Amino acid sequence: MFQAGIPNYRSSDPYYYQYFVCHMCKRKMKVKRSKSLSPEPSSSNEYKRPRIANSGDSDNDYLECRLLNLSDDVLLNIMKFLHPQDLMALSLCCQRLEQVTRDRTLWSNCVDFRTAPTLLEDLEKYVKFFRPMTTRLRIRGNLQSNKHRGLSQSFFSAIRATCQLKELTMEEYDIDADKIQITDFPKMIEKLSLKGCRMHHLQTDKSYFFRMDFHMPNLTCLILSKCNWFYPHSLMVISKMVKLKELRLDSCYRLGECVAYASLATRFGFKSLEILDLRDTGLGDSEICCFSSTKTLTHLYLECPRSPRPVYCYEHDPRPYRPPQQHSTDPRLRVFEDQNILELLIDERRIVPYFDFERCLVSDRAICALGSYVCDRTILNNIQDMIFVEVDRRVVNNPNLKELVVRNYPRVTNQSLVHLAANAPSLEYLDVTGTTVTREGVEMFKSQKPGVTILSSFDET
Repeated sequence: MFQAGIPNYRSSDPYYYQYFVCHMCKRKMKVKRSKSLSPEPSSSNEYKRPRIANSGDSDNDYLECRLLNLSDDVLLNIMKFLHPQDLMALSLCCQRLEQVTRDRTLWSNCVDFRTAPTLLEDLEKYVKFFRPMTTRLRIRGNLQSNKHRGLSQSFFSAIRATCQLKELTMEEYDIDADKIQITDFPKMIEKLSLKGCRMHHLQTDKSYFFRMDFHMPNLTCLILSKCNWFYPHSLMVISKMVKLKELRLDSCYRLGECVAYASLATRFGFKSLEILDLRDTGLGDSEICCFSSTKTLTHLYLECPRSPRPVYCYEHDPRPYRPPQQHSTDPRLRVFEDQNILELLIDERRIVPYFDFERCLVSDRAICALGSYVCDRTILNNIQDMIFVEVDRRVVNNPNLKELVVRNYPRVTNQSLVHLAANAPSLEYLDVTGTTVTREGVEMFKSQKPGVTILSSFDET
């Protein structure tokens, strides 16, 4: 009745007309669907690989999917996982990829270049990708390479004009203080990190951070880790930052004996400071006692330097180290007056900062200054055989202290544990690894403060 799928014409067959109409309708619907301009439910057919019916089909039936065959949306989803250096390389391939890599979604929020050292020339090329939505910029250089040059004024001008930065992280770059001043940085940043940066041509009559409190009123976090050029007198300026909550000065080797600066800075400034990192510095009991007057402090990190580090006048001074000699005060040294505080700055080319290793050892005296304590009662009146004394007056220095790290100080003993157990009501974490506290002292502290996590040299590894 039928041959090769085509019905044989038989007018006398009653089912022939019904079958013929159904067959023609199916063919018309198939042609109509193929010519339709409406999109497919999933994606366009031109980007789909044909299905291989049998595993034994030849390779000629396989359509290779190339990068440029993907849609822009798919390319953007892939590029979100790439580093900025990779995006720059893709932008140089062709015009289409260059347009896709400029999409604002790839350069919004946080842009982190720290996966590899970035040359200044590359940074200036990346500026064209930045958008006003770029709020966090993180870059890293390489001080050991001769190819890396210091940051330029044009780079700072470009990011100020293009981005609305709230975080700027610059690590291991050379900064010329004659060309780049603190007022050249973006004004509205809330977090600034100069970790490991090297500063040249510092002025001797004022701090590099002079008037920083007026230029960056929203700054809440300042990281100066491994900044060997940081001098103690800069504490005066930094303490005026009204919103500053986090200050990290770990491994600032020039930060040694500075009782005068620390006392004034903590008495009149640091009104909002919560996190203070002073690890691997030359500060001693006197300086730590000054910081104990900071009532808003919640996290304090202290760690003894591994060894006394001589600091040269210049970072690459080939001459061998010689211990500093005592110099008499030279009346020719310049001074300047900042409101009501007179600062005497020592010329860094004359005296090599060097701290005494014995003096920088923190002891129980500094730890017992933290928390709250009872002041000595004073005699109010003495009438014949009757003595009137003042009632106990409890002074709270750091009522909000939650985390304390005191590592590798041999002069910290069980006395500090006894004091903290009684006078640190908000303490949650304590690290006394490397100190001379005993196992009995640690057990006593745990029994009195069961809610505090304590780390010591007696912990099982």
